[in-house]
Amino acid sequence: MSTVDVKFDKSILLGKINNLKKVTQQAMPLIYAEYVKNTPVAPVNGGNARNNTKYHSNIITADYEYASVLDAGRGFRDGQMRGSEQAPHGMSDPTKIFAQKLIPQLVKKIGSKR
Repeated sequence: MSTVDVKFDKSILLGKINNLKKVTQQAMPLIYAEYVKNTPVAPVNGGNARNNTKYHSNIITADYEYASVLDAGRGFRDGQMRGSEQAPHGMSDPTKIFAQKLIPQLVKKIGSKR
């Protein structure tokens, strides 16, 4: 019979977990700001969409009735549904692209500070 005793240094794993927390802490305010930037401003409603978009922890919530419509790149204009002029690609997709570029930069930056 043969046995293998596997041991690893927990401090390495804990260090990586702490780095991941740092990345999240630095990334979320930037990702949220990008999402809000991509959210249309409707002067008629006084900025309802932007005012009712919040984030907590690492979840962004667009808490208004027509959020899914705007996120699909649509808007109600001239009495009917049309493509959104302010957010033709919605809010989520451009924000995801931004986050996909941002996260590796932060991982590299935080990882180099060890």
